[in-house]
Amino acid sequence: MIKRNLLALIASAILLVAVMAFSIIPAFASQFRGYIPWAAAKGSNHDRDNAVIHIAGLTRISEVGSTAFVIDANGKTVPVDPNPYGVAVVPANTPASNLPAGLKPGDVVVTDIGNNHDGGVIVRFPNAKGPAHVFNTPDANTKGPAMQAINTTTGTDWVANLAGNNVQIFRPNGTVETTLTNPLFNHPWGMAFNQGRKNPIDGSVSSFFTSNALDATIDRIDLVVVNGKLTFKVFQIGQLTKMVEKTKIGLIWTPSLTIQGHKQNDVLLALDPANNRIAAFPNSTTLNTTANKSTDKGLTVFQGKPLNTPGGFALNPLDTNAVLVVNLNDNNLVEVDMAHSKAIGVRQLDNVPVDPANGNGSALFGIGAVKDQQGNLRVFFTDDNTNTLDVLSVN
Repeated sequence: MIKRNLLALIASAILLVAVMAFSIIPAFASQFRGYIPWAAAKGSNHDRDNAVIHIAGLTRISEVGSTAFVIDANGKTVPVDPNPYGVAVVPANTPASNLPAGLKPGDVVVTDIGNNHDGGVIVRFPNAKGPAHVFNTPDANTKGPAMQAINTTTGTDWVANLAGNNVQIFRPNGTVETTLTNPLFNHPWGMAFNQGRKNPIDGSVSSFFTSNALDATIDRIDLVVVNGKLTFKVFQIGQLTKMVEKTKIGLIWTPSLTIQGHKQNDVLLALDPANNRIAAFPNSTTLNTTANKSTDKGLTVFQGKPLNTPGGFALNPLDTNAVLVVNLNDNNLVEVDMAHSKAIGVRQLDNVPVDPANGNGSALFGIGAVKDQQGNLRVFFTDDNTNTLDVLSVN
């Protein structure tokens, strides 16, 4: 009898422990979501299919190809004035050129700004693979090409020429379609496209944005058809903090973005290097369609470390509220969750130390991000120290 009662007591105790465990473990686990491998947490480096979606899960840096020794139109390897800066990955929804040497979706285009910022070469990596081929036909107005953006409607490449003080539009075959000049241009640097969003105020069919290195202003270029002819109207829509010499303001555009809990539409994002800041300009397509020079500084999306004089950035295609930023002063790649205004990843891409006094050693300027065939994040970046296009990937 005593033995039977003892067994009953033991069974009751085991049952009580099991009940307590099942009630405590979920609450305990919820405190550590994101750290426990099986916890489905927002901000994890992997999605449900175990694809890597953030830079913290990327482990390999490899060279795609040289930007100093490239293939010319005759199929010969030739040296060019290097210093790669701007990166543009031709989007999947871009019309493909029917020419063998024309731009096609998946190609990566890189500007060679030149050793004295007065170079004139743009190179193309077909299907994101080396070696690089000379993309553009020589033009006297192509001086110091910096950042660039692809018009997904026409397949043209819009390039900000720092030394030339103009914006050039290159056809998909690399020839110059138009060279734009304007009194508001003050040595263009950044470039972004609004994906064909119309501005009903002036009847534009789409818009590009450019930033100016010598006065830290931001302009919008509206494409307006007048009597069957395409014309261009330029408006100043922003003014950021000017640095001592050049203020290198990177630009990207996104149709919508959650900022501090509020959804914003038609958002132009701009790097504010003087303040280690990312600024947002909602309703950018219709912002200031007047002759007045707007001094709008934009909404602050994120500010402070680990940003360290940010120079270029790109949206994370696998996380609509994440942006990838390269620093000029420490050669780090930083990922920022803009919806929660926090840094979620830092990765060194070049280990050369940067001299803050003169910028010697600074390697990172251009960046582009895509989803690879396995669904993983893949990040292309230019390395000015090695004159190469490189890629950060899972393998």
